[in-house]
Amino acid sequence: MSIPTEQAEKSANTEQQASVARFRHVLKNRNFLLLWIAQLISLTILNAANFGLIVLVNRPPNGAFMAGLAIIAFTLPAIPFSAIAGAIVDRIDKRRVLWVSNLLRMVTMLLMFVTVLLDRSNVWTLFGLMFLTSLIGQFFIPAEGSSIPLLVGERELMPALSLFNISMTLSQAIGFLVLGSVVAKLFPAFSFALGSRTFHVESTDMLFVIVALFYIVCVGLILAIPKQAFNEDHINKHKHKHETDGAYAAGTQALHTLWRDMVTGWKIVRADRLLFFSVLQLSLVGVLMQLIGELAGTFVQQVLNRPPEDMSIVLTPAAVGLVGASVLMTRFVEKVGRIRLTVIGFIALAAGFILLPGLEWLGHWINPVHGTQSLGILLGVIVVLFVLGVAMACVNIPTQTLMQERAPESGRARVLSLQFMLYSAGTIPVLLFAGAFATLVGFTPLIFMVSASLLAFCWWGIHYIKGANEQQTNPVAEEEQKHQDGESQSERDAHEDVG
Repeated sequence: MSIPTEQAEKSANTEQQASVARFRHVLKNRNFLLLWIAQLISLTILNAANFGLIVLVNRPPNGAFMAGLAIIAFTLPAIPFSAIAGAIVDRIDKRRVLWVSNLLRMVTMLLMFVTVLLDRSNVWTLFGLMFLTSLIGQFFIPAEGSSIPLLVGERELMPALSLFNISMTLSQAIGFLVLGSVVAKLFPAFSFALGSRTFHVESTDMLFVIVALFYIVCVGLILAIPKQAFNEDHINKHKHKHETDGAYAAGTQALHTLWRDMVTGWKIVRADRLLFFSVLQLSLVGVLMQLIGELAGTFVQQVLNRPPEDMSIVLTPAAVGLVGASVLMTRFVEKVGRIRLTVIGFIALAAGFILLPGLEWLGHWINPVHGTQSLGILLGVIVVLFVLGVAMACVNIPTQTLMQERAPESGRARVLSLQFMLYSAGTIPVLLFAGAFATLVGFTPLIFMVSASLLAFCWWGIHYIKGANEQQTNPVAEEEQKHQDGESQSERDAHEDVG
């Protein structure tokens, strides 16, 4: 079967080469580079802390469900608080928000470490602290995003925004799939006495201390950016206009703006089949990555018969495949094409998930004594997980590129916000259902259900975008742009009349 929308791939390759040159140019901007590194580190260590929390709570008999609650505590604040936090950030010094939010998250990480030392079974306090950490991050994200136009020129803005979007995906992979596992393996368990009490520190506990130290590094990176680089004269005028607004009014206005932007963003997305397809597919991939994090501990315990601390056996091969394929993705796209590559990726994901319980059955059939603990089966599991990581990149990177290209400039921020909202809102019910299903029914039936769902979405996507026109403009976005241009012209005319 031929896959549609491949006729523009050659021109897309030229655009990708130009994008690489633009990325190199914007990274020469010292202030932007410091902000970007701070973002990459902060998001990476936040995902690593989430990994540590999942390991701590992932114990039989309801480990998968508790892991799902840990991920929900990590993602839930983005849904109700992101817009309110953005409204508050718009009225205060962004540089201060950036370094103070990192400092506060350093404190919450140390509190998580102390909580584990005092009572390892007190998981609800850990959930609350992770929720608070993620809530603080809701102030960091808009302050960071709105600082980019202040630090780069107009020609550098688009590659700068693209770098930030790419690093959000990479930080999830590196933090959750690599850093968390590596730190947990590097530090052996130890005990120390304080007064009459002896405290026992597991290797995973040290992850929270390492994360806290990296947050201090992020504070230093932000403070290294000169204060005058965040000059906001044009924004200060807006502040003066609304200086009488109280916090309640700001929050109400933020929610109203959020709803309006969501409605407009939805109309823009629905007006373009390729854009709608990419938004849904990217949200699905994000939920799938969270689902892997939720089920990794259960897979390690039930299939590989190992403790949850050995989640690195699952996560590291997948991370190597994901990151390695991301680096080489430009060449993959040139040879295969974006849409076709995502289809191959989905098929590989579904097949890989089915192979995992198949390898468990094969191990027990070949060697009933050792089962999946035999070296041959373990190597087979590692290879399958590596392929799953590559398949994830084959879906994620081309889809993200397609969404960036199809999103009109006038509505790109609303499209990205809508995609993030869909991902966050979809994560919670999926993780709750998967955790309960794995606990009550079983891990293997859940894996088959996930594989069938991936194939069903792939089939729908092929038929949905068939015949889509890549050259077609977005009528909703064009109408929105005309409206904004008309308002701008009216403001200029009014200003000239006053003058």
